[in-house]
Amino acid sequence: MDTNRTIVGDVGGTNCRIASCDPLTGLVEDFEVFPVKDFHSLGEVIQVFKGLRSSGTFKRASIAIANPIMGDMITMTNSHWTFSIEETRESCGLDELLMLNDWEAVALALPHLTEHQLRKVNQAPEVPDGTKALFGVGTGLGAAGLVRRKDSPWVPVAGEGGHVSFSPVDREETEILEILSEHHEHVSFEKILSGPGLKALYLATSRLSGVVPVRDLAPSEIVVGAAGASDPMCQRTLDIFCGILGSFAGNLCLTLGATGGVYVGGGVIEKIDRAGLFDRDRFLSRLVHKGRLSEWLGNIPAFLLRTPYAGLIGAAAAIGIPNISVIES
Repeated sequence: MDTNRTIVGDVGGTNCRIASCDPLTGLVEDFEVFPVKDFHSLGEVIQVFKGLRSSGTFKRASIAIANPIMGDMITMTNSHWTFSIEETRESCGLDELLMLNDWEAVALALPHLTEHQLRKVNQAPEVPDGTKALFGVGTGLGAAGLVRRKDSPWVPVAGEGGHVSFSPVDREETEILEILSEHHEHVSFEKILSGPGLKALYLATSRLSGVVPVRDLAPSEIVVGAAGASDPMCQRTLDIFCGILGSFAGNLCLTLGATGGVYVGGGVIEKIDRAGLFDRDRFLSRLVHKGRLSEWLGNIPAFLLRTPYAGLIGAAAAIGIPNISVIES
């Protein structure tokens, strides 16, 4: 019953999501999540997945990955994986292996998402054909755009916007930048807007407040500490984080001319949103805090992505599968 299905994947620095997609119906299903640290390469993950779905015939795969795609060799910036696309295709017995940037894939997914997979956080009117900006906070900070040309499909614009230089807007953020500069030659937005960045921000905020952390907190523990009001430094960290998130969103909208909206997602944002800690007002205030262009930015709709499957949907779209759908539990 699984004959001639397509493998779709979404590889981050922490986890690798793999699923199968029926190219006729567009249904994405059979989800598996593999910790990246437990495998030597993408090829190994694909082989394990094929073994779990032994009744299927898989000759095509489309994989989104948190990395720029520059030729055949991929060396991930946020994990230990290094592999050849062509060698992986051959070793996995595939006729076609398409690799694309993970946020390029999310961009391609946007036209396929339902209202239940998005949460609008402001009242700006939607512009269906306007250029869209999107970014995600996970192990790293990924960003992309989606542009529609006249009489043509949507065109994704891949980039590495998370690595642009962090720009503080007040004294506290300037002091945070100075602390992070003690450990990094270049402090990018990713050094703050990411899982490791949230942890670094917590340590810097604690230091500025003269507080010595009781122990080394993981990013998820910082969110829990803020949600339970058990650690004022966790709460303050999330406040600062949401403000800087808004600044980055505004920068990306200005760069792309994103009249069609800005879309924010990623594993860290999902955790913050589920905990009820996404500071909408702080985020929106900083999004529009751009001087003469503030009014223009105020007309850009802003959304949170509320599905973990956007990368898989975009990977399916990239390889030409129409009418894509996902049944979320």
